[in-house]
Amino acid sequence: MKKTISLVLAMLMLLTFAGCGGNDNSSSAGDNNGAAKDAGYTFTVNGTKIAMTDDAEPITTALGEPVSYTEETSCAFEGLDKTYYYGGFYLTTYPENEKDYVYSVWFADDSVSTEEGIYIGSTQAEVEAAYGADGFNGENSYTFTKGASKLIIILTDGAVSSVQYEAVVE
Repeated sequence: MKKTISLVLAMLMLLTFAGCGGNDNSSSAGDNNGAAKDAGYTFTVNGTKIAMTDDAEPITTALGEPVSYTEETSCAFEGLDKTYYYGGFYLTTYPENEKDYVYSVWFADDSVSTEEGIYIGSTQAEVEAAYGADGFNGENSYTFTKGASKLIIILTDGAVSSVQYEAVVE
């Protein structure tokens, strides 16, 4: 459990610093203006489907009161980056055009799973059965890109130790 918490905290720090490289403030996936998009990988919890770059307001409303909530000035966008913890997973948002959009979802423990059944503790063989081996980086992680999202799976000792969905923003 301590290892999982440490990994999640490390990933949160990575996300915070990864966005600080700058942004041209162009529309993130061409979807925020009502255009059709390929949502890519989605995460469903308690009947609420979450796609990266979706409007966050209806999602956070459907999910209800988070266990915890933090916000900080965005270093990549104008406004506030927000992090919601719902017990089992974190949801982060980014601001654009006076609205918040889903940027990422991180699994905090094994109480949640991907649409394909992968959770913290799944084996490498289960990951490859669900997604294939093409995303393997040759070390200890997989990165799969689909539509407006990336799915990043990290392994420790042959088992999944981190699952993260992330928006593909330009």
